[in-house]
This record gives sequence, C-alpha cells and structure tokens, in this order.
Amino acid sequence: MKNRLVDYGLIALLFSSSLSAASVRSQVSLLEASENIRLESQEIVKNYLYFYSNHKKKYKKSLAKKGLSSLDKQFRLIAKSTKDEDSKDILAFLDYSKENMQNVLDDPFNKDNLAMMIEYSEVLLEGAESISKNLNYEPTTEEIMLMKMKDISFLIERMTKYYMAIMVESDSENNLEMLNESIVRMEDDLLSLKEYNYSSKNIEHLFDLQNNWQALKIFYLNHKTLKLPSIVLLASDEVRNNALVLETYHSKNQ
Repeated sequence: MKNRLVDYGLIALLFSSSLSAASVRSQVSLLEASENIRLESQEIVKNYLYFYSNHKKKYKKSLAKKGLSSLDKQFRLIAKSTKDEDSKDILAFLDYSKENMQNVLDDPFNKDNLAMMIEYSEVLLEGAESISKNLNYEPTTEEIMLMKMKDISFLIERMTKYYMAIMVESDSENNLEMLNESIVRMEDDLLSLKEYNYSSKNIEHLFDLQNNWQALKIFYLNHKTLKLPSIVLLASDEVRNNALVLETYHSKNQ
C-alpha cells in the first residue's frame, strides 16, 4: 500500500511538472508573439509611408502586405496559447485593426489614410503590450536581454515610421513628439546594455550598434533639413542588423 502511494505521488509530481512546463512554454510563446506584433505594427506602416511618398517603390507595399500576413500568424499563435478572456477580446480588436490596414493598402494614395494607418499601428502596439502585461511569467536574465534587443529593433522601426510620417506631414506635432520620445527610449536601452558582461567579440558588435545609432540619430534630429528617407531606410536597416547580431546571441544563450 505504501509503495502504491509513493507511485501515485510520483505520478502526481510528474503530471504537475508537465503542466508547469507546458504553462511556461505557453507564456513564452505569448511573449514572443506580442513582441513580434509590436515590431510589425511599426514596420508595416513605415513601409506604407515610404511607398506613399515614393509611388515607384512598389516592393515596400509588398513588404507591408507581407507584414499583415505575419500578423495573422501571430494572432493564431496567441489564440492557441491563451485562455485569458481579456487577451482574447483584445485579439479580436487587433484583427479588426489589421483588416482596416489591409483596406488602406488597397487604396494607398488616399491622404486621409495616412493618419488612419498610424492610428491602427498604435492600436496594434497597445493591444500587444496589454497581452504581454497579462502574463504571469518571470523572465530570466538572458530573456530580459533578449527582450531589450527586440525593443531596440522595435524602436528603430518606430522612429523611422515617425520620420517618414514627418516627411509626408511636417506640421504634425504628435509625430514629432513620438519621434523624440522614442529617441530618448533608445538612448536608455543602449545605456542599459553596458551593464551586461559581453565577451570582447560581442563588445565589438555593441560598439557597431552604438556608433551606427549615433549616425542614424542625426537624421532623426535634423529631419527639417535632412529629408533623405532612402538614406534613413538604409541606415536604420544597418542599426537593426547590428541589434540582430546581439539578439541572436541572447536567444542562443537562454
């Protein structure tokens, strides 16, 4: 009888551990999907705005549509991974916003659509951040650093989005405010990276990231005189590539 009780106890422990591991995987999946939505919410509109001001750059419209398809993938992942009713309600509204963005891309040169696209991107951003805040998960140090690198990529896309918006509508105080706010956040993120004990090789990658960021920041800060969206796109891609190197390191180091 005693041995049987021990067996039942082991089975219960293993079952509990299995449920706990499954819960952690689900929480991590939700966190990753939320981060992907944050990034794509900015990247889609950045590409749209560049296409709006450069009608011949049709590949940017294609990239925006590809981003919308990627959002569908993230939405399905969240729907599969969460049982939280609030998150499901948010997800339904995000899908509605995504459909409206698709409608804008079907009629891309209507000037009224500019503000709508920016608004929809902010809805997606707010929703993704709300879903991640509902998670009961304590990330590890490496996961925190990974999220920091993802935040840097997100901010690059966000700043470039608002730079492109200013190129189209230079009198929008809100676009300028959002750009400046993101610049401050970027500086804070980069400063926090100095606290991590990187290897000498990765310190070189960090220096590349910091140096290329300083060059890119000049364009953001001097948007009135440096109206060079094509160069800003190239420069921002370079900074994102620098960030991706360290993001890959932290992802493998979990």
